[in-house]
Amino acid sequence: MTDPGTSSPGPEPGRPGPEPAGPGAERPGLREQLRRTRAAAAALVSAHLELLRAELDAIAAEVKVIAALVGGIVAVAVFAGTLLAIGGTLFFGEWLFGSIGWGVLHGLLLCIGLITAMALGIVGVKGRTIGRAFAGAILIGLVLGLVLAFDLARRAAQWGADWTAAHLALALDPGWAPVVVGAVVVGAVLGLAAFMSGLRAGRGAGSFGRLIAGALGGAVLGAFLGGVTYGGRGGAAIGVTVGLLAWPALMGLGAMRGGIDPKARFEQMQPRRSIEAAKATKTWLEQEWTRRRQRLSRG
Repeated sequence: MTDPGTSSPGPEPGRPGPEPAGPGAERPGLREQLRRTRAAAAALVSAHLELLRAELDAIAAEVKVIAALVGGIVAVAVFAGTLLAIGGTLFFGEWLFGSIGWGVLHGLLLCIGLITAMALGIVGVKGRTIGRAFAGAILIGLVLGLVLAFDLARRAAQWGADWTAAHLALALDPGWAPVVVGAVVVGAVLGLAAFMSGLRAGRGAGSFGRLIAGALGGAVLGAFLGGVTYGGRGGAAIGVTVGLLAWPALMGLGAMRGGIDPKARFEQMQPRRSIEAAKATKTWLEQEWTRRRQRLSRG
């Protein structure tokens, strides 16, 4: 039994007492229940959103790390490709032709040729024309490179100078005789070829202008071919240089002969079939609308 002089402990000061329970307790109303349910649902949604936000922040951090690593890979790959292109060009220039300068020149000319080829492709020049020009440039460079590498032009000019001195009794300086022979022979050949091409084209008096231009250009070329000893590396380097110069020139000539029509090229990029189909549908709808209006007016 409990001591009658003592009382049971009540609620501590500042704390609400226990809610009334039992059959006589007052139940919350419908509004209060809806308010509590809404508050619980809002708390649950807020908790889910906080969890989602935390996960998204973690995922974003990982994505930033991955993006940074991918950017580093791309940057290093671009640097490696650039280093390989530039360094390889310089290395081959030094290794094959004995000078880094040849590598710089050949790399520059190759880039010019590629830019020309892509530009002509944009305006509609066929790949066959570009390929033929490339094959012709290779042939020109190969032939010229072999001729200069083995000093065939110099030997031919020297033979011509010896034959001239022996049979024509021309007193030429032995040091300048191959230069003179090369200039005269090549100038005469190119001048005559230019004159004949002018006649075939119907130039008439303009053919004589071609004759003079061809003779002067041929004389310079002949003196260049017959007056210098190039050696293996120098001759091969000059052959490659001339071939790379010839490539864009041959592409331009082929494009002019075949005709350049940028309009036809860019017309292919228009959705003409869709436009025609839309116009046909519009015409049909207008006809149907007119027919139905006529029926309604008659009715």
